[in-house]
This record gives sequence, C-alpha cells and structure tokens, in this order.
Amino acid sequence: MVRISVFRSKVLAGALAVAFLLMIVHLPAAAQTQTRSYARQGTVQGIVYSEGMKQRISGAVVKVRNLNNQKEFTSPLTDAKGQYKILGVEEGWYTLGVSTAAGEFNLNYGIYIKAGETAKLSVELLPGGMLEGKGGNGARKSFFGTPGGILLIVAVAAGAGFAVYQLTKKEEEASPIR
Repeated sequence: MVRISVFRSKVLAGALAVAFLLMIVHLPAAAQTQTRSYARQGTVQGIVYSEGMKQRISGAVVKVRNLNNQKEFTSPLTDAKGQYKILGVEEGWYTLGVSTAAGEFNLNYGIYIKAGETAKLSVELLPGGMLEGKGGNGARKSFFGTPGGILLIVAVAAGAGFAVYQLTKKEEEASPIR
C-alpha cells in the first residue's frame, strides 16, 4: 500500500493552522484600515419637529459642533417637510443645536458620528431652548455581526480544527497477528 506522507506531516498541519489564523486575524484589520482611509466623513440627517412632534419646522438651521476641536458643520435651511442633512462631518463626538425664528435650541447630550455612515437624528424643540433627539444609526450591521455570520465563522473554524486533527492524528499500523 502506497502512503503519501506529506498529508501526515505536522509541519504542513501547523502551516495550515497558522495561515488560517493569520487570515482571520489580519484581514479584518487590513480592511478596516483601508475603509478609514477612503471614508473619513459621515452624514447627519433627520427632521426638526415642534413641541409634541405635532408639526415639522421649515427654515431652521441645524448645526453640529465637534466636542474635541470645536469645528462646526451647518446644514442648509430645513425644507418644507422639516428635513435637514449635513454632509462631510468628520468622525467624532458632537453636540447639536437648531436655530429657528423662535430661538436657539440645544441638545443636552453628545452624539457620535461615525465615518462612512449616516446618523439619523430627528429633534423636537422643547421650551427653555432644549432639544429632545430621537433616532439612530442608519448603517446596516455587517454580515459577520449577524447570527448567520457568526454561525458561518464557527462552522468554518470547526471544519478547520477537524482538518488539522485529521492531519495530525497518528494511526497505528494493523498487525497481521492479533
């Protein structure tokens, strides 16, 4: 019986395991670095409402100010439906304010704007110059962050582990006398 010893080599099994681990560990980090270099800016959009969310406010200006460097980004006037959109916002923590004919309104907490994504935040004008924000992130979750993606990762890792086990296990030769 001819045996191919290369498939039983511990060196080959170890090399496959290391290559697999490098692929899992380094590729997501490399992809993340590449994404950051191309998409360093995010977007903020939403609707400005009057108190009680009864009416949309047109002609308002929405501003976001970076809490670290105080750089400010301003929207054009809100349209007839009260919608605003601020493009080209650098990633970071911001405070939000709205200027209307009725006065200045400020959000009493910070919002985080992520590069390459759209943050959706609709605001309600409250008495005393306060804003109440309602919204969330408009970006979709990555496939590998969903239950199906996690299951796929576990299945591939289990298959690779089984393959390494099969390649490294020792088989005893059958004795003709037993």
